[in-house]
Amino acid sequence: MVFITLGTQGNQFPRCLQMVEELIDTLHPAHEFIVQLGNTHYTSDTIKCLEYVAENEFKEYIAKADVVISHAGSGALFSAIQKGKKCIAVARLKKYNEMLNDHQTELVRKLSQEGYILDGTYSIVDAWEKLDDFTPRENDFTCGIPSEVEKLLNKWGVELKM
Repeated sequence: MVFITLGTQGNQFPRCLQMVEELIDTLHPAHEFIVQLGNTHYTSDTIKCLEYVAENEFKEYIAKADVVISHAGSGALFSAIQKGKKCIAVARLKKYNEMLNDHQTELVRKLSQEGYILDGTYSIVDAWEKLDDFTPRENDFTCGIPSEVEKLLNKWGVELKM
């Protein structure tokens, strides 16, 4: 199963799902695709669409997934990394009105360079083609600080800028 998470940002993120549809049409992967849409309005014949999932369900989907395709929010990415999942990250981009700035690209770039994830910001198909040869770097984070910091910042309404 491939779990796709778009986060809960107010801005739409259909670009990610359009790239997933391109992946399905091009490479025909033998997986079930499930997406947590958040605030993105999207319908699909090939992707099971869920508006929101509770935190415990979110964790279950991550745990069961063979591959995670995720927006580049740190909480979602670190959830996949902590479970040792193959993860393709897609940064939301300002030029598409997906975000106020391009700070997510820095997080994706760094985590990709360090071998934790694959960068699918511009092409999920290209990232998917690297999956067979990709072994995610072992989770060597010593604590849950990244997710705890994100929760606190979200509570305060502060946006991470990297």
